[in-house]
Order: sequence, then C-alpha cells, then structure tokens
Amino acid sequence: MLQALRNRYGGVFVAGNELPDSRDEFRDAMATALAAWTREGLKLAWLEVPARRGELLPEALDLGFALHHCRNDTLMLVRRLLEGAYIPDACTHSIGAGGLVLSEDRQILVVLEKRDRIERPEHLKLPGGMLERGEHLADGAIREVFEETGIRTEFRGLVGMRHHHRGQFGASNIYAVCRLSPLNFDIRLDGEELEKALWMPVEDYLARDATSPFNRRVVEAAIATDPLASVDLDNYMERPDDYEIFMSNATAPAAFPEEKR
Repeated sequence: MLQALRNRYGGVFVAGNELPDSRDEFRDAMATALAAWTREGLKLAWLEVPARRGELLPEALDLGFALHHCRNDTLMLVRRLLEGAYIPDACTHSIGAGGLVLSEDRQILVVLEKRDRIERPEHLKLPGGMLERGEHLADGAIREVFEETGIRTEFRGLVGMRHHHRGQFGASNIYAVCRLSPLNFDIRLDGEELEKALWMPVEDYLARDATSPFNRRVVEAAIATDPLASVDLDNYMERPDDYEIFMSNATAPAAFPEEKR
C-alpha cells in the first residue's frame, strides 16, 4: 500500500517522495490503493509527481487522474473517488499591493513606468507590484515602494482594493492599496522598471486629467477617511505571521438603539 496522508476534506494525498521506483510498481500500488480508498469512502485522491518522474504521468492518467496544477519542480494530479466530489480549482488569483505614500505636508509619491514613457508619458501612478509567496499585504507594499523608489515607509492602514478578471494566464487579480507614511524623502530610482519618480502636491495629482479614475478615487478616500487598521486577534491562529486582518477602529455601541415605532 502506498504511504498517504488523509486531509480534513475527506481526501488523501500521496507525496512525490513516497512513489515506487518503477512504472509497473507505481501502477500496481496505485491501483490497489485507489480501490481501498474508494471502499473507505474517501472523496479525492491527490498525487504529487516530481517533474523528473515524468514517466509516471501516462500511468497516472490511465488510472483516472487529471492534471491540476504545477510548481517549479512538481506536478499535482487529482482523481475523484466519489462521483460528484467537489474538486477545488487551482489558484485563481494573483495578489498585488500598492503604496499610497503621503507626507504630513500633503506630498504624494508617484511614479512613471518605462513601458508608459512613450504612449502614456503623463500616466503617473502609485508605486507597487506583486506579492511574493507568503508575504503580507503591508510588507509587500513597503517592499515595493522601497525597491522602486528608495523611500522607506511605515504602514498606516488599508485604503482600498481593486478586483478584476483580466490578469495574466487567465487568472483574476486583487490589488490592495496601503496608506504609508514616508521615513525619508530622497528618491533613489529603480532604473529597470521606472522612468521617473517624484513627490507631487496631492491637490496637483488629483487635478491632473491623466490621473486614472481608480487612483484619483483611492487618493480622495485616503484624505477623507481613516484607513482600515491592521488587527491582531487573540486565539485566532497560532502565529500572527500566518494572517492579516484589516478592520475599522470604530467600536460597536454598548447596545443597539431601540427601533422607532
């Protein structure tokens, strides 16, 4: 029998380092295991195949597995053991974070990307980019601002989010804008991605025709309201590094007002 781990969703997972050495051994062991798991009432079988063990793919596909997703060095396959069992989709979204860096004297940090320097030379935007695996939104916004402009910042809160379905590779994209306070003001430009970066009075940025509707609205929101604060909850998860929660600082009333009759 193959060594496998049960998960809390009624499935079973076979790691790549548990697979037999030969194709024949793999086929026989997997066929036996699939029959046993089906009798046990499990719903899904997940199979991890190292990229260098590609010879096992035809056998797995013949046994009813289907490709699900891949990483740099592994392929993940899945097979229903129970008819109609729900198969969660592979990652459907990419996540990005931008930094709305606003100083006490109402100067905002904006950038022009190299790809826009010819067709959209007035398209000044907020610095930002894609999150790295396991990175928090706040940390990603701070990192991107520093990498692009050399400006170190402090996180103040979440201003807003944008969600669209036109991301790369058919995935949707979520982009969060974080309110940041600058800790220095001397710009050190990233010459690979950016054509220029500059400080600009926030009123001037809002008055420009070339400012995008989303950027204009999110800057207006940052000026008019307090951002959502980062909140730690007791006994929510084992480690604070495992999650982020953003909520209003407003507290609930002690009692709801009586309904008007």
